[in-house]
Amino acid sequence: EKSANGAGEEKELLKKPGEVSLPTSWSRDGRFLLYTAANVPKTGSDLWVLPLEGDRKPLLLLRTEFNEGNGSFSPDGCWVAYVSNETGRNEIYVRPFVASGSSGPSLGEGKWQVSKDGGTNPKWRADGKEIIFNFGLAITSVDVNGSGAGFQMGTPKQLFTAPANNGWDVTGDGKRFMMMVPPNQGMQTAPAPITVVLNWQADLKK
Repeated sequence: EKSANGAGEEKELLKKPGEVSLPTSWSRDGRFLLYTAANVPKTGSDLWVLPLEGDRKPLLLLRTEFNEGNGSFSPDGCWVAYVSNETGRNEIYVRPFVASGSSGPSLGEGKWQVSKDGGTNPKWRADGKEIIFNFGLAITSVDVNGSGAGFQMGTPKQLFTAPANNGWDVTGDGKRFMMMVPPNQGMQTAPAPITVVLNWQADLKK
């Protein structure tokens, strides 16, 4: 951890000998850090949360015989989208996040499967009304609404096919994408370019 302006010393947030910890999402209020504990004996990958206040003791959110990971907080901090392979392939699920339960932060009751044909890397639009994810090269979106008593979602729709599956991100308004693609043939010594996809909505009308 370090101040965003670069001032001060770095502080180690988490260290578990023999365990690989992969941070995936920081709550917007700065109180919690979601991370995946990978290569865990018997359970593979599990979903954990690290409170950044108080004693900063990591707490297990979800552990099953399947792999869970890629956790992502909704902008309001009330929901967590994550990936599980409980159906035999990776799919996106959403569950409530309870920040101040009697035993600390935890996942609440209820679980909604957001993806239908596979999904990884869920990312929320800044207003919390859309989740964007990918499965292979397909970048997909689904409208969601977590403002009521339950969680509601629309039908996933493919936005476009990415040129490569080397990691990507999307702006808060969901309109611009940034991703790495391999360099062109004969340019192996050049750094991998960054591609920004603009006006991808036009592809939906073709």
